Amino acid sequence: MVTQYQRDLLDDVGGREGYGTALFAWKGQQEVFRSSIKGTSGSPLGPELALTFIEQFYVLVRTGRKISIYRGYESAGLDAPFGRDHPSYIRGLVNQRKPGKPDGLWWTPNRPSMEIDDLRLPAMHRAEHRANSAIKLEWNRLDYYLESELPVGSSVYVGRAAPQQESAAYGGKRLGGGGFQFRLTAPPERALPWMKRYKVA
Repeated sequence: MVTQYQRDLLDDVGGREGYGTALFAWKGQQEVFRSSIKGTSGSPLGPELALTFIEQFYVLVRTGRKISIYRGYESAGLDAPFGRDHPSYIRGLVNQRKPGKPDGLWWTPNRPSMEIDDLRLPAMHRAEHRANSAIKLEWNRLDYYLESELPVGSSVYVGRAAPQQESAAYGGKRLGGGGFQFRLTAPPERALPWMKRYKVA
C-alpha cells in the first residue's frame, strides 16, 4: 500500500512541475509503483543505497526537461583532511574514509549557491546544503562542486535524502536531510554532456 509520503513524492517528481515521468518506485527492493508505459524496465537499488532515501523510497524517473545538477567532492590524497589535531586523525580513522570523488553517481538538483557564489556568509549559513543533502563529514569535505545538466530523456533515481548521524569523531551532528538527491544510472562521463567545476568559496 502506498503511503501519503510516497504519493506526495510521486506527485513531486512526476507532476507538472516535477522532473519528468515516474516509471517505477520502490520501498527498499519492493516495487510499489509501475507506470502504464509499455516497454519500460528498471531495477531497484541495493539495500545500502536504498537506506539513503527517506523511508527507503525512491523513484526511477525519465526526465522531461533539462535539469541542472550538482555534486560535491574533496581534494584527493589528503593525509589529514581535518588537521593532525582532529580526533579522526588522532584515532587513526582517516584510512577508513572513502572521500567523495568527482566521478561519483550521487548528485543533487539543489544549487549550493552559498558555497559556490562567494557570498561572504559565515560557515553556519554555508552548512545548509550539507544538512539538506545529509552529507556527513566522514564522507566528504566538499572542497569543490561540479555543475552539470541532465539531458531530456535521462533515467535517474530520485528521492529525498534520509537523515544521517555523524560519528563523534567528526562532531556528532545530526543532519536532517530532506533535500532531493539523484543517483545516475550511468557514470557521469557517459550520462552528462558537460561539467563545470567550482571551488568552495
